[in-house]
Amino acid sequence: MTARQAGLLGTLAALWGASYLLIKYALEDFSPGMVVFARTLLGAAVLYAVIHAQGGEYVARLDELRRRPGTAVVLGAVAIAVPFLLISFGELEVPSGLTAVLIASAPLWVATFAPLIDPSEKVAGRQAAGLLVGIAGVALLVGVESIGSAAEFLGALGIVGAAASYSLASFMVKGAYRDVPALTTSFISVGAGCLLTLPLAAATLPSDMPGVRSLAALVALGVLGTAAAFVIFYRLIAELGAGRAALVSYLVPPISLAYGALLLDEAITPAAVAGLVLILGGVALASRPPQAAPEGAEAIPEPERA
Repeated sequence: MTARQAGLLGTLAALWGASYLLIKYALEDFSPGMVVFARTLLGAAVLYAVIHAQGGEYVARLDELRRRPGTAVVLGAVAIAVPFLLISFGELEVPSGLTAVLIASAPLWVATFAPLIDPSEKVAGRQAAGLLVGIAGVALLVGVESIGSAAEFLGALGIVGAAASYSLASFMVKGAYRDVPALTTSFISVGAGCLLTLPLAAATLPSDMPGVRSLAALVALGVLGTAAAFVIFYRLIAELGAGRAALVSYLVPPISLAYGALLLDEAITPAAVAGLVLILGGVALASRPPQAAPEGAEAIPEPERA
């Protein structure tokens, strides 16, 4: 890994780690529906510009929207609209750092759903042990860290639901969009998610002029945390391969915890640290293939998102 690639990896982790902090800031003056709609609108606009700058197959495969609009809507729901809304509603009560740790459990839900959806991804042995370890971490965070109030407990459950939704989206991408360039798939999902959240955003427009911080946070979420982060992620996949690019998933939660502690005075408790260790350890075990993959075979991981 070159110094430039390490810098890109660090930048990506910083962007995705900051997303949970930015959501907190945006929620000061905007509803969860407005936050999701605005960030996806900005993100889709930037991704569309990048796709047209790339040209070729990236642009040609935009015809998926016309050929399979129903599939695009379902992808936009499970990959963007549902998880983004659950995260935004959850962060009304749950600290931003804890949110990032809970979202890191997404690969565990892939392993959980695999026997029902895609038996080729089912786990056994060491992977199954990793699944149990990771779920223990989730239970620790939801049961101990979120026990302070019913609202926080429900918010934490919603965030876990967002992680589960991301995992369902990964199965859909693997099946319906396997041969579509990743950037194009990202635009389709983000654009569809934007349209799906438009009614909720329109019904919850702010009654007063939003503050500068919440406006800036919303713009940063759309342009940097949604669009630019995807571009960097797929550039790293192209240069380093999916396995090394997926290292960002292990960097995001501790960075987000640090942001929350430094800028929002969120406490980093022993339970939060223990939950983080259990979840990331479980993900590492559950994501490890049972045997060496054939040379050149490497799956594109589901990126850490907020």
